[in-house]
Amino acid sequence: MNDEEQYLFDLRGFIVVRNVLQRDQIDDLSQRLESHRVKNPNPILGSDRTIFRNEHDPAWSAASLLELGGGYLDLIDLPALKPYLTMLLGKHYRLDHDYAKIDSKMPDREKTLYLHGGGQGAGGPADLVGPSDGGQCFYRYSNGRFFNGLVAVAFELDDINAEDGGFACVPGSHKSNIGLPSAWRHSKTQAEVPDFVEQVAVAAGDAIIFTEACAHGTVPWEGGSDRERRTLFYKYCPHAVAWSPCYYNANNYPGLSTEQRQMLMPPSAYGPHAITEHIWQKAQDEQLELQRLRAELAELRGSD
Repeated sequence: MNDEEQYLFDLRGFIVVRNVLQRDQIDDLSQRLESHRVKNPNPILGSDRTIFRNEHDPAWSAASLLELGGGYLDLIDLPALKPYLTMLLGKHYRLDHDYAKIDSKMPDREKTLYLHGGGQGAGGPADLVGPSDGGQCFYRYSNGRFFNGLVAVAFELDDINAEDGGFACVPGSHKSNIGLPSAWRHSKTQAEVPDFVEQVAVAAGDAIIFTEACAHGTVPWEGGSDRERRTLFYKYCPHAVAWSPCYYNANNYPGLSTEQRQMLMPPSAYGPHAITEHIWQKAQDEQLELQRLRAELAELRGSD
């Protein structure tokens, strides 16, 4: 992360990193996503959603884009982004949650820009995710270091012009001492979007990195009925911090590296320490045993 990028992130609350993904990576991510959408008309696209597909799902592990495999696992610790995340979050950070945002021209569904976050309280009690969010989605810069409660990386799979819609934010709002006025939070059309909201143009393969403390949202889509905006959000916290109520179970995703498994661990002030790794591995093993016992019980009940 060079000096110019550091300056702009501190000034505006976000930066765009160009060409983070190469064409073959974009194609792989797109193919896996579209295959999943064809098979699942109403897919659960990420671990941000506290929705369980059935009652037997582990209570601490919701659905995740990581289940799509391939490039979705590579995004956990993409080498091109590691210097940025290390600069913004410190040496030890974890993937907190992920999800896909897909926008298109759908006449049967009303789309609204809802600006959330912003200010040192990240929005306050009227914000999208509730009053407790203000203590976690923080931002400050002190003694030559960045401090963020939650940093989002938005990987873009499509070219998006500024007038199309999609990601938008209020540059500099991450430093505001006053919460975003409620009258400016909602916009049902692009014409209603306040002038101070910046709609960010990106190309397929770019990544928008922003602090969750910056007021942001999705502008209603005007990119045409034959186009979509497909964005993959991977959101990271310092290792001792959590936003999502659900944690990952690394055993669900074969082929992970040691570093990737560490980044999927639950929050701990100790970070990826040998003791915490042992505790979490024990919890995962116990979950597998519980699933096995449930399967045996179901089989016994079925044979009655």
